[in-house]
Amino acid sequence: MIRTSILSLLSVFLLLRTQAAPKHIPSVQPKIVLFLMLDELSSEQLFILRDKLSDGGFNKLLSGGAYFKNGIYPSGSNYAGTSITTLFTGAYPSTHGIITDRWYEQFKEKEVNALSGSPENQSISSSQLLCSTVYDELRRVYGDSAKTAAIGFTPDNLVWAMGKSSDNAYWIDTQTGHFVSARDTVENRDPIWVVEFNSKNVLDLYSEREWGPMNDLTEYHKYAFFREQMNNVSPFLFDLKKTKGDNPYSVVTRSPYGNKMVRDFAQSLMINENFGKDNIPDFLTINFNTYSSLSSGYNHFDPVNEDLLLRLDIEIAGMLKTLDKEIGLENVLIVTSGITAPGKYVTKIQEDDFGKFNGKKAAALLNLYLMAIHGQGKWVKAYYDGQFYLNHDLLEKSDLPLNEILKEAAEFLQQIHGVAYALPASVVIAASMNLPAMQSMKLTYHPKRSGDLLITLAPGWREELPDGRLISRKWINDRVPLIFYGWKITRQKHNAPVKMIDVAPTISSFLQIHYPNGCEGEAIPRLIR
Repeated sequence: MIRTSILSLLSVFLLLRTQAAPKHIPSVQPKIVLFLMLDELSSEQLFILRDKLSDGGFNKLLSGGAYFKNGIYPSGSNYAGTSITTLFTGAYPSTHGIITDRWYEQFKEKEVNALSGSPENQSISSSQLLCSTVYDELRRVYGDSAKTAAIGFTPDNLVWAMGKSSDNAYWIDTQTGHFVSARDTVENRDPIWVVEFNSKNVLDLYSEREWGPMNDLTEYHKYAFFREQMNNVSPFLFDLKKTKGDNPYSVVTRSPYGNKMVRDFAQSLMINENFGKDNIPDFLTINFNTYSSLSSGYNHFDPVNEDLLLRLDIEIAGMLKTLDKEIGLENVLIVTSGITAPGKYVTKIQEDDFGKFNGKKAAALLNLYLMAIHGQGKWVKAYYDGQFYLNHDLLEKSDLPLNEILKEAAEFLQQIHGVAYALPASVVIAASMNLPAMQSMKLTYHPKRSGDLLITLAPGWREELPDGRLISRKWINDRVPLIFYGWKITRQKHNAPVKMIDVAPTISSFLQIHYPNGCEGEAIPRLIR
């Protein structure tokens, strides 16, 4: 009798487990790919702050997913769009063409803006992109049945992810405090739910608040380890009220409430557009901030930036919980990565800086040098992001050997303080890939868009922009964290470098679609069970 009762209870238990099991069986392919793009997030931050992060946010992704500590981008440009395009095309700038935010087109003798085509054009477009993204390949297979979107703070960080069709790229307009998109025209308005979300004027509510530390200041990393430096620093407390003039909401968007609004809009989008509710995969990219320009030190471990990251961790934990409830995390592929931002701007040389370099002044000096040798004229046409463009018409009229002038110019630039390498483009093309500095320059060079002379600054040097701000120039490679979590992903940790061109083909493999048409990477092996 007892044995019969035990067997009956066991049968009921097994039946209940069998009935509940389908909920935890992953779908054949991810129902949603959720890509979390985080500005300036480092593996160092995740390690140092691990005990302060919640169990449901970053620590959940790190402990349950595949964590690559050293995701590597070629460092050629300080423009975030260059790295983002590399990430979603699986190609280097030498192939996808977004070498920086602007370049000089010799044939048309004009400046080209990567995002709009020309400086005068205010429209947003990815027309300068030379190959497809994962988004493009997903739409090629499923059309509009695959729901796609990208959400964040600036169009620069979104359209390069979505590729040729970026209608569903939404960003915060700091002039109105509303989300806007490239398709918001008289003929093609945003969906009703977007209009209703904007009508709530959420940033007006957040603008009435203040931002101060969520924890005791003595618990923050910089106070704990650099207490003497922080003795004369007052606890931060920011008034987030709207400012007068242009971009009145810019202050509040640089606070944790900016990330909160992005998260709320993303969840509204998933609910209203039924993301993950059928068997056709959807793709959503969300760009969050992990640094704030309100920070005086503009350092990752400044209390302001630490607080921003800790509060973002709570937002991500809430989003993961909602996704698990509505769709099941076993059906969601979550990819999390840091991206290369335009740079950390400061107004003075920091303790760990060696000096500053001014590209415009260097171009002017180079022009004077060439005039002294070869006669009057505007020998240097333009300078953008480490690239010097010479006047080809003047070179042809002078009947001087091009290689000789380029060699002279490179040797002159090489003598300027802070310049590690100055090379003619022809030398970069022919250079061996064994030297990391040459590899970085070569992978960022595009024959129709890059300059005649390319430079790399030495480690620790900053570049001075026309407005007086200083920007850190990248040296060799940027290293960022990369995490895969959720759908069929096995738990693992890697310290060895992984190329960020491998992310796009990896996602494509999971979605069972073609790699982007310019892809130079390969799917990362052994990620799924």
